[in-house]
Amino acid sequence: MGNKNRASRTYLGDVMRKPGGGGRAVSARLDFVLLALVMGFVIGFAVFLVMNLSTWLTQLLWNTVGGALGLWWFPLAVCTLGGILIGLWTWWSHDRVRSLEEVMGEFKETGSYRTNGVVKPVVSFLLPLVFGGSIGFEAGLTGLITSGCCWIRDQIKKAGLRFASVADVTIAASFAAIFGTPLAGIVAGVENDPDEKNQVLGHANVDDFDMRRGVKAVLYTAAAFGAFGGIKVFSSLFGASGGLPRFEGVEASPAQFLWVVPCLLVAYVMALAFHGSSRLFQTVSRRMGEGQAGTVAKPIIVGVAMGAIACALPYVLFPGETQCEELMETWVTLPAFALLATGLLKAIITPLCINMGWVGGSFFPSIFAGVAAGYGMAALTGADPMLMVTVTTSAFLAGVLRRPLIVLGILFLCFPATGIVWMGIAAVIGASLPIPRVLLEKE
Repeated sequence: MGNKNRASRTYLGDVMRKPGGGGRAVSARLDFVLLALVMGFVIGFAVFLVMNLSTWLTQLLWNTVGGALGLWWFPLAVCTLGGILIGLWTWWSHDRVRSLEEVMGEFKETGSYRTNGVVKPVVSFLLPLVFGGSIGFEAGLTGLITSGCCWIRDQIKKAGLRFASVADVTIAASFAAIFGTPLAGIVAGVENDPDEKNQVLGHANVDDFDMRRGVKAVLYTAAAFGAFGGIKVFSSLFGASGGLPRFEGVEASPAQFLWVVPCLLVAYVMALAFHGSSRLFQTVSRRMGEGQAGTVAKPIIVGVAMGAIACALPYVLFPGETQCEELMETWVTLPAFALLATGLLKAIITPLCINMGWVGGSFFPSIFAGVAAGYGMAALTGADPMLMVTVTTSAFLAGVLRRPLIVLGILFLCFPATGIVWMGIAAVIGASLPIPRVLLEKE
């Protein structure tokens, strides 16, 4: 009996390494696909719940309370208060949002990831977003989701089924939910290479089943569509919305194409500012230390600085997905200088937040920074605004991520197919422009 069981387990392991291994292989793959679909659905529903909770609280604070008061210094007061609360909460709870790289790095090293319960991580996630932080949702959500998926995996393993690709499926489902479409999850999953170093989205290779890349791609796709189903169910129940903004197509004349070069230069300057700020604030944060004084002081400094800037340039606040939609309607009423300054300062403030206690992601703020600067170039030059926005956003986001395929996969959701050529050119150039190695290295 023991030999029979061992043979059965060996066969299942071989099947997962060699998907063409017969009828039983199909059954095993279908089990995994079904599991990926269910996990994706749960992740999509949970992500939209937490994202919309953040949106509802933000609207209550900034629109309802702030709108009623009508004080020009309201951003300074709220951001400063937010910094105080974040600092005190981090010191008292010993909990903070972990960056996406940290989450996946721990998973790769240990084979698992756990948060400090459920309530504390959710509060840590909500505080910097509700109080106006220039950060994205993806970092905090990925930590919560990965922890939950690791718990699910452990329960499954106790039942005798090993599931090595829980982190890969988590990435695919998370990005599909955060960006509101299955394509983002599929691209984010397939783009990752387990042997590649210094990834934006690293992933673990736990030695349970070493599945072929094609089999993993099937799981990414299943998880992504499962997450999209969770989004649709949540939206139908609560009427919520989320995801990326949708822009119009490029309608530029050939003579306006010359303005692409200045847009690429603006995006390059912004990318240098982003990476330089990241390096600078990493150093400042390290020197201030992780003791009580440093833990409390760093978020307060961010709150004061960000709030003071927001009194003059309010669009430097928040993740940016809602602000992109607002900017589509209002950019013609704003000076070119204000739009360009907003894009550049947001490229600096996001690393300030991430490295000094207001931890979150950089995707949404970077997209908004590129959009603001693109509209600024349109206001300055009179060129087609969608050409300016498409090129600037694509080049800047690629300069930040250094991964043009992920950039295309995400921005294809924002811009029509008519702009794919300009997105592709700008993304490749933006990812190829040199960034000093010292700015890319972590402290």
